[in-house]
Amino acid sequence: MFVIDETKKAMLQTLVESGKNCLVTGATGAGKTTLCFHLAEEMGMTPVVINCGGTQDARSSLFGYFSLKDGNTLFEKADFLKALSTPNTLIILDELSRASDDAYNLLFPILDFRRDVRVDELEGDDKVISIDPSVRFIATANIGIEYSSTRSIDRALQDRFISFNLPYLAGKDLKKYIRSIHGSEVAKESGTLLKLYDYSHKMFGQGKISTRISTRAVLDVIPLTTKFKLGEVLDYVVLSIFEQDSSSIVNDANILREFADSLGVYAKTEENG
Repeated sequence: MFVIDETKKAMLQTLVESGKNCLVTGATGAGKTTLCFHLAEEMGMTPVVINCGGTQDARSSLFGYFSLKDGNTLFEKADFLKALSTPNTLIILDELSRASDDAYNLLFPILDFRRDVRVDELEGDDKVISIDPSVRFIATANIGIEYSSTRSIDRALQDRFISFNLPYLAGKDLKKYIRSIHGSEVAKESGTLLKLYDYSHKMFGQGKISTRISTRAVLDVIPLTTKFKLGEVLDYVVLSIFEQDSSSIVNDANILREFADSLGVYAKTEENG
């Protein structure tokens, strides 16, 4: 589990349990979705993840679609629609800031005091589905100028959530997490990489580089650091996000390489090579 202020986590869990919709914001790879799964586990609820970035055809993605079976046209309910009626479910609206306008409009009555939705595709006279009283909602979103593919969340929709920000872990806290997963020796060996991780966040905060090394990026390359030289891991994997066509982004990589060089990373690579 990613480290989060215990008071903040307790408040978030209390609000979700009481039926309040909560929105977890933060940078990519900070652990937002992982936190949602952890809350579901602690509350004894079944998590159902809805990828809001895949809701361009909102009615099909959220409600369902028609299919032909044995010569008959049948309406197949989407996972989201099924979850609304399933007791003790925590619906995770992942990447809410990537949803379409149509998806937002469908979510409004579900997330406010009405807690129901009309689905005209359903057979019979009763086309209104009421949300099970035990169903809870939590959403995640990337918000900031870094995320060019995201959208500004509609103010009316945002007002239906209580927001919590999940910051990136400090290197020392990330090291504790690495120790809990991979053991003390691997955590010790990750020290130089974590110094570069912290430095990227410092430079980003000072406006000297355009993005940061994410928590997820560090965790993803830990298995590589036990088999390959750190300089190679940095050049071929970690810093590749900075090496795009933009000259400013290339400069970002150079700034981080210079710091890594000051830590002796490349000297060690050359000696070992």
